[in-house]
Order: sequence, then C-alpha cells, then structure tokens
Amino acid sequence: MSSESLRSHFQIFEQNKSSKSMHQFGEIFIEALTSYLGNLKIPGRDIFGNFQRGPLFAQVDQIAEIQNAMHEVLCHPSTQEAQTYAENAFKAFLKKDKTDVGVLKFFNGWNETHKTTSLVSAKIIMRLSADALSVSAERRAGYHNVMAHMHEVAKDDFGLGHKGHDGMYDYMTAAFGAPDWVESQYKVDACELFSAFLYATGVAEHKSPMNSIEHKQSIMDAMMVSIASELWNGREYNFLAQHIEKKLLSFNPLLSSNVQDLRNAKGYVLGHAGEVENKHGLHALAAAQTYGRTVDLRFEVDRLKEIMLDYNQRVGKAFNSLHVALTSTG
Repeated sequence: MSSESLRSHFQIFEQNKSSKSMHQFGEIFIEALTSYLGNLKIPGRDIFGNFQRGPLFAQVDQIAEIQNAMHEVLCHPSTQEAQTYAENAFKAFLKKDKTDVGVLKFFNGWNETHKTTSLVSAKIIMRLSADALSVSAERRAGYHNVMAHMHEVAKDDFGLGHKGHDGMYDYMTAAFGAPDWVESQYKVDACELFSAFLYATGVAEHKSPMNSIEHKQSIMDAMMVSIASELWNGREYNFLAQHIEKKLLSFNPLLSSNVQDLRNAKGYVLGHAGEVENKHGLHALAAAQTYGRTVDLRFEVDRLKEIMLDYNQRVGKAFNSLHVALTSTG
C-alpha cells in the first residue's frame, strides 16, 4: 500500500465516528461487489523506457451467484456466532487498562490467525511457479494470469505493496507495552490449531501429479480458503479500526504528542482496513476462476460457500479462545 493510500485509510477512520459491526461491514461490501469486480485489475507494468504493459481487468463470472452465496454465508448462524466471538474478543481487549497475561496471549494468538498469506497464498504461488515449466504452451497465459492475481493477494503482506509492513505488528504491540507476546508461554492452543489448518491447506497434495484431480482441487480449495480469509479479515480489521487510536492513547498517552509514533502504532490495523483485504480476496477469487478455466476444473460456487463457512467456524473458535484468555485475567 502506498503512503497516500495509508493516509486515506487514516482519514476515513478518523472522520467516521459511527461504529459498525462486522456484519454491517460485510453487508456494505457484498452490496457493492459488482462495482468492485468491475474495477478489479492487475496493474500495468513498465517494460523498458516508455513502453508499458497496460493493466489487465479481471475476468470473474457467476457474479450474481457468488454475491448470493457470500450473503448467505454472512448471514449463516455459524458466521454470526464466529463474528460475535471476534467482536467479544476485541471488546474484551479494548476494556483492558493494562498489559497482562491475557493481552500477551491475545497478541500471540491473534497473530496466528493472520498467517494465511504465508501459509496458503504464498504456497499457491510457489506451487504454481514450480509447475510453470511443465505447463503446455496453450495454458501458459492462463497460468501467468493466475500467478499475477495471487501476487496482488500477497504483495502487501510481503512488503512489496507497502514498505515496512513487516514491522507494523511490532510497532503496535510495543505501543501497548507487550513486546513479550512472542514468547512460547503465551501461545493459545486454538490459535495454534488454526494456523496448523492453514499450513495443511497450503501443502495439501503438493506432491501429487500436476494434472491429477487431487492436485488441481487442492490448489482450487487453497485459493478458496484465501478468499474466505481475506474477506473475513476485511470485516475484522474494519471493526477494530474504529477503536484502535482511542485505545492506543488510553494505554500510552505520550503518543498524543508524537504524530509519527501514533501513526506507526495504529498502522497495522489501519493499514489493513478500508478495502485492502476485500481487494485481496477478490484477486484470489479472480485467480481461482482463471485457474479453473486454465486446467479445466469447474469453479463451484457451492464449494466456495462450504469452504467459507468452514473457515469462519474455525477462526471463530480461535477468537472464542482469545476472549477466554482476555477475560480470565484481570
């Protein structure tokens, strides 16, 4: 994310004082899905001198069906329950007036729930890159398009879209006086289990023959998990973004006199808020559909719905454990 984009996120959440639920953020996004997809593109690329490859607009089909499925998932009781767990965890965190064991466990466990990029999306890119040498000539353009979309999913989290991304979480935890969150005694079992699920998704069937149905379906399923994760994250970060500055200042009043330190401290949350995560999810959606067309594997909306619900249930359990950790101390 560029510095201008990051500043726009700060302005949005500083100006918007009305608090919204995760569900409301989801409704807003889904309602505007057609518009977002109409503007979704792989950016242009300078080749040399004044010559540039122009931007490539995403090709996403079944939009109405996908939009209905996303709304069904959002309104499903399991998603509603998971979002309640997440909101309750964040509210418990926001009530804390000091850093205790619960806060340290929260930061440790919360970090485990945000490893989809490294454990799933990056592994998809690696697996596709390894297979690229074996792809037939007529399928190479499709493969390239898939990898380009997946690059758009992962680039911000790996510092290619936003310089200094890797230090954002540490800036935030340091501002809360919680640098020790990385220590093993603060691990939360349910969150460790969740990141293990992400790892298993990323490596599933990676040794199977490239053109086997098992291998192709594992790639498709992993992309769908990436979609589910990014869209969940969009609601999650937007919810917390409404409150993070006030909480930071209550914990660390000195931040009010240092604009740059405050910007760094809230950068992790606000840098992922706005439409950042949703856009990542839509690039994963475009990648999945393009992959399906390239390898003759049908993109099934019902399968996407199933995987999104499963993801939401799993991450909800992790957040329920974070809530327990926060409320059982202090």
